[in-house]
Amino acid sequence: MPDSPLKLPPLQQAILDAATVDALFSDLASCTRVLAVVPRRAARTMTEEAPIDLAAAHAGLRDGSLRGVQIRYRYEGREWCDTLMPLPDGTARLVRICTDEIVQTV
Repeated sequence: MPDSPLKLPPLQQAILDAATVDALFSDLASCTRVLAVVPRRAARTMTEEAPIDLAAAHAGLRDGSLRGVQIRYRYEGREWCDTLMPLPDGTARLVRICTDEIVQTV
């Protein structure tokens, strides 16, 4: 396999219970500068519709109308990207990456 032209930072992954998801959205609203909130409604596509706000993303994850959401934000001078996907048992999978650490190697 050829070398990738990008060096990716490690992903942080966790399964969050409902209370922790609620706390995450509260923290995002009060402690970060949100850059974009992109909903995912279909299984294999990202929607090209207008961005939604944090409250709509939170509600959509809770009520099952969203299959996932990607939230880009700045925190303490760095840019982050969180992807949240609801799981059948009421928890959510979080995948987080610091996009500032993505380095082009070519």
